[in-house]
Amino acid sequence: MKVQAVDNRTFTQATRPTKTIQSKDTLKISTEGIAPKGLRAVHFGCNIKARNIEGLLKDYKWFINHDNMPAINSLLKLEAGKEVFDTFLRTILKNDELSYELIDSIIRQPRNMKHFLAAFDEKLPIGSDIFLSFIPNNIYKQAYTKYIDKRFKNAASISELLEIRPDWREDVLLAKHREIYNNNDFELGRVPEEINHGKFESIVRYLHNFMDINLNKKDKDIPPLTIGDSTFNFRYFTDGKTDKNVFGISGSNGERFIIKIAPLERKSLDDACALGTLCKIDTYLTRNYCRNSAPLRYYNHDLNASIYDFIEHQRVDKKITLEEIRANIPDFIDLNMKYNDTTGHNNFFILDDTQHRIKGMNDYNYGVEKSEWITVDNDHVVFESRFQPLIDKYHHILPNTMDVFCKFL
Repeated sequence: MKVQAVDNRTFTQATRPTKTIQSKDTLKISTEGIAPKGLRAVHFGCNIKARNIEGLLKDYKWFINHDNMPAINSLLKLEAGKEVFDTFLRTILKNDELSYELIDSIIRQPRNMKHFLAAFDEKLPIGSDIFLSFIPNNIYKQAYTKYIDKRFKNAASISELLEIRPDWREDVLLAKHREIYNNNDFELGRVPEEINHGKFESIVRYLHNFMDINLNKKDKDIPPLTIGDSTFNFRYFTDGKTDKNVFGISGSNGERFIIKIAPLERKSLDDACALGTLCKIDTYLTRNYCRNSAPLRYYNHDLNASIYDFIEHQRVDKKITLEEIRANIPDFIDLNMKYNDTTGHNNFFILDDTQHRIKGMNDYNYGVEKSEWITVDNDHVVFESRFQPLIDKYHHILPNTMDVFCKFL
């Protein structure tokens, strides 16, 4: 079995060109039933009266093209009566080009989604159904579906899709991988140079001899493994309560990683407690530079194995509540993820300035100052965002099995 290399961009910040709306736009906008009185927009701190929706559109374009302001920020800067604003937003959502740019600007700022929603609550009339995606033929969900259709069609890697949201269906991801790479060797990320591809497969095969497939894992000594001119030392971690086995690995150069392995017959990108499902979630968090989660380096579906950065750590060695967990992983929460697992209190480490592997993550220094936590096992989470409604042909709800046994037990 060949372990396939993947795109170098997998876990690097993607270049995000800003598509602008041209100053001369032939968009035809209906203003029937819209009263122009009281409609205002703001340019450089001065109030300018606009006569109709075309006036709002002109201001909207100005903020985007001349102020280089993302579409969502430009939209929320406009001033208009609530009913007029509602009509203007619907006008944007009905236009394929405008709606794509608006939604894309929201998706690329996941940590600001709650602020955007609060701003819309202030600007839209009470009872507006624009963001009630459960309503049949909801205008925002229709626009969002077109957005996802286009992002899926144009995606250059699976990780690019998982940067948008973590709840893509397994069959969708596997089919897209075949389309992009013309093979069935599904992977996420890249194997670190210290454990090159051939060595990683040999290491995983070796560690299969030391796996426990039950809840009560037993401590054990694992002899070193020499491959060519490299010798690897191992440590077995017994905290996990699923079929995933966790090994620490260190090489001759002193670099350390975590390798997680699960039984081959249980590989899945959808099932509760499956390693592949976990790696979908962790790809989303890693691609979005979450400081409250251990970075995923690589996942191989055929091997049902993954590599994480080893995190220097001080454990949160006490019984903790969900409220405490959520309060101490604010960046996790800001990425629209809700943690629901209290069974593994050893899965949380104190964020401090020794963790060089994650110093490039979002607001790392702030997290250290506040003594936030890092989570190293994200099996039981919920992804929720009103700006990201579930599209059945692409997504399904993440399996949240907290307080119940996983399907393999």
